[in-house]
Amino acid sequence: MPRTSLALLLCAAGAWAAGQPWSPDDLWNWHTASDSRISPDGQQVVYLDRWNDRPTNSLCANLWLLSIKGGQPHRLTEGPWLDRWPRWSPDSTRMAWISGRGGIHVLSLKSNQEVSIDVRSLNLAWSSDGRSLAFTALVTAPTTPPAWAPAAILPWLVRPSPPSRTALFAVPSAGGAARPVTAPDFDAAGEPAWMPDGKSILIASADGEIYSIRVADGNTHRLTQDTGRNESPVPSPNGARIAWMATDSHPHSYSIRRLYVMNADGSHLKMQAGALDRDPTNPQWSSDSRTVYFTADDSGSTHVFAARADSTLRQVTSAAERLRGFSLADNGHAVAVRTTAQSAEVVSFVVDLPSTPTVLASPMEKIFAARDTGAAEEIRVPSAGKSIQGWVVKPADFNPSKKYPLLLDIQDAPRRMVGPEFSLRAQIYAARGWLVLRVNPRGTPGYGEEFGRLLPTRYPGDDADDLLAAVDFVIAKGYVDEKRLAVSGGLLTAWIIGHTDRFAAAVAHQTIVDFTQYAATAADGASQALSWMGVMPWEDPQQYERRSPISFAQNWKTPTLVLAGGVDLQAEEFYAALQQRKVNTALVRIPDAGKPAGRILEMETVLGWLRH
Repeated sequence: MPRTSLALLLCAAGAWAAGQPWSPDDLWNWHTASDSRISPDGQQVVYLDRWNDRPTNSLCANLWLLSIKGGQPHRLTEGPWLDRWPRWSPDSTRMAWISGRGGIHVLSLKSNQEVSIDVRSLNLAWSSDGRSLAFTALVTAPTTPPAWAPAAILPWLVRPSPPSRTALFAVPSAGGAARPVTAPDFDAAGEPAWMPDGKSILIASADGEIYSIRVADGNTHRLTQDTGRNESPVPSPNGARIAWMATDSHPHSYSIRRLYVMNADGSHLKMQAGALDRDPTNPQWSSDSRTVYFTADDSGSTHVFAARADSTLRQVTSAAERLRGFSLADNGHAVAVRTTAQSAEVVSFVVDLPSTPTVLASPMEKIFAARDTGAAEEIRVPSAGKSIQGWVVKPADFNPSKKYPLLLDIQDAPRRMVGPEFSLRAQIYAARGWLVLRVNPRGTPGYGEEFGRLLPTRYPGDDADDLLAAVDFVIAKGYVDEKRLAVSGGLLTAWIIGHTDRFAAAVAHQTIVDFTQYAATAADGASQALSWMGVMPWEDPQQYERRSPISFAQNWKTPTLVLAGGVDLQAEEFYAALQQRKVNTALVRIPDAGKPAGRILEMETVLGWLRH
């Protein structure tokens, strides 16, 4: 197995002259650390290094290994494919992951021997004795042609896709045949977790409940009793209790996930960290089974929290940063991928004592040093009695005595919290002379349940008011050219240009003009799906007409670029409505919109439109 230092990888990526501006082509140089995992003994860390491969025009990822004590990272895998889901064995001697070459791979770090298990899996989890792996996989039900149809017509018969479900399997970690653990009608959801005794596996189901599945015979026991949408069960090391997360089952525009703990048999349910009005993610137990650690987004940043059995809550981290891939070892050391306005790196820290994080790996250190990065200024904007948070990303050579064009960059597809983290796209636009305004309006996750539920009756509308208030706030600072305002986003972009003509240009992205569905995906996979065009269960049916962009098309005047990723009926409808109003507009179908080359072309197209 080749082991190459990270420094060689960065040198091979190309040399950069100091002081260069960020550009769309930097997407080919971009490396992102993700899914950091510390070994149970706290001595080593594995993480994914993700990059965009130019020859294949695809996203790739390989595994890198490093010591918690520092030193150069070394490769575990190498090649233009997408590896994912690295997981340590309980004794810290082996690594299992889902390989882009196919199947689950298990590597012994002592002997360098690798085993390939030929299965198609969504995730994986080690048993406590290290002898088995659990994983989930999609299973498609067999179909038979309808009896009425002549055989000659079958190639032209349009039939719905066969139904599928997610099944739970177990397989020996040394290789061998996988066997199903769940019954044929069970539909799993999320990641499995072995109980410490190895006799049963915890898994959430598509019905919103959490079950314990006995490995020997598939006997299924439901542990939760309709407390909401239940997910991410994690057993304590002593096997006595189970932590998990649940969301209110009653329909709301937004609901906070809550952290719960119960006995292993499902009894004595108790809410943990109930005073924290934020969404917990990635719960993990301390080795003494007394504390549940988790991360939560809060006002633009991500923090680690500790919830103890006595219901006390302690905030572990407090810096202005975003954390992903939080992983905890038995000795209390933890790792995470930290992103700030000026860096993206793998860090380690101690959860039980005040400590300064130690940088273990910084895949983008060289390119950050070679680029001029603009400052990101946090702003707080009063709007309808609320305090709205946002960031203004400025050109690297920003001069407050000059006037700059302003781009309102709306994050509404899906709606997500923005913070102080580095944004390559914002830096690229700033490098072309734009002030980039990123705002968290009402309804944004990461600010509490009340803030998130402020849009059930005027959506869109109240959130658009917040965005426009932020624009006015920045204009009042005196360095904005009011004749060169632009807006980029989705449904909110259509709403804004239908209610004001103050913007000189607009961009509607493919994922935005697709009004059929809005998936608000929270960190680490939890999601709340909202139908844009359908009537929400918590609202008046009149909201259907209110949300439709065509209902206010008569007000459109702003020159608008519509971006689509191939054939897109919603984009066509939007474009046709703009043309009927004789608005200066263009429709561009970006080839390979989801691939790196398509993303680069999309950014260049947007910059060209804003420039013209």
